[in-house]
Amino acid sequence: MTRLQWACALAGLVVTLAAAGVLALSAFSSPAPATLHITSETVRRSTQGWVVDVVVSNRGDLTAAAVDIEGQVGDQRASTSLDYVPGRGETRASLVFSGEERPEPTLRVLGWSEP
Repeated sequence: MTRLQWACALAGLVVTLAAAGVLALSAFSSPAPATLHITSETVRRSTQGWVVDVVVSNRGDLTAAAVDIEGQVGDQRASTSLDYVPGRGETRASLVFSGEERPEPTLRVLGWSEP
């Protein structure tokens, strides 16, 4: 065998062992459940009042589906549902509040389901 053939064989062995290691690791570890956090990104004026753009991030490995979120300013509440928030990912949404003053809403995730 030539040196080039040895180098190719060695590279193939390394790739094969790495793939086997990744598969073994994922087979013997359990994924972390969805862990959702919501933060306010921007607050902007609109014709309907104020729009609060929020980011819902998932720090877990599993996807969260049918995610319900809510914002509250005084007695006023705004809510929406997100189709899903991927594992180790994030999704953006907007909540609309009426009123003259710029809102500082209390944000919370109401719940979700596993797909």
